[in-house]
Amino acid sequence: MVAAFGLGEAAATVVLPRFPSEADYLACPGGQAWRDGTRARIDRADLLRRSLSPPRDPALREAVLRLSAQALQRPYLDGSNPGVEAAAAAADAAAAAADAAAAAADAAADSMADGKGAQPRRAPPSPPAEVQAAVRRLGDILRRQPMPGIAEIGEDGVQALWGAIERDRGDAARQERLAEAFLDTQRRSPGIDPFTLRNAMERVDVLRLADGRRQRYGTQFDYPERKVVQRPIESERAMDAYRAEFGMMPAALETCLRQRLENPYGFLPGFP
Repeated sequence: MVAAFGLGEAAATVVLPRFPSEADYLACPGGQAWRDGTRARIDRADLLRRSLSPPRDPALREAVLRLSAQALQRPYLDGSNPGVEAAAAAADAAAAAADAAAAAADAAADSMADGKGAQPRRAPPSPPAEVQAAVRRLGDILRRQPMPGIAEIGEDGVQALWGAIERDRGDAARQERLAEAFLDTQRRSPGIDPFTLRNAMERVDVLRLADGRRQRYGTQFDYPERKVVQRPIESERAMDAYRAEFGMMPAALETCLRQRLENPYGFLPGFP
């Protein structure tokens, strides 16, 4: 842990992102107005979250949390929900048993090798049946039209759904569809934290750029000749409308601040 965080002498080499200063905001278009509105945005978000508690469909929320814990093999709640913790523990135990069985089979195959070359490695074991079932049922929920939002399943339920989407790296087209459906749901049922929204927008943009298309939300930047520039945009007018709809910093302001901070890629405190 100490090495990971570079404590001691090594800490001097760690460069942390800095907050945009008042001078940075003043130097950028719309910067002062955005900075002055920070408290009001936070207060509106807090009021909205309080108005949405408790969720309208607690049974669906519990199902989402339980299935997420099983499918992703990690709990999304603390010890206050023994059912979710037990499901996660059971999935972890099943996965550990399968790994141990596979390791034993590999060791047996190696010991029987006849000197004609290494035996081919066995394919990784399939996930336990209960994990596969949880994945299918969670997929059914994710494909609902519209996808459940914060009003139905609460903030932790929506976070669990996003966690499932974010980890679904097996099919880029499917992940993009689900990320866009997730964002559509946040338009209909707002209240999720802005960082999760930003993550969803970034995932869509990354997938589009990787497929040779232009980005939609303007979250991706390049740094040619030490100058921060946005990567190609599908529609600047639509991008600005999307960002405003989600309460996200205007693209021109973000680009300007990133240029001043010389930070084209990483997290910037105070964003989005």
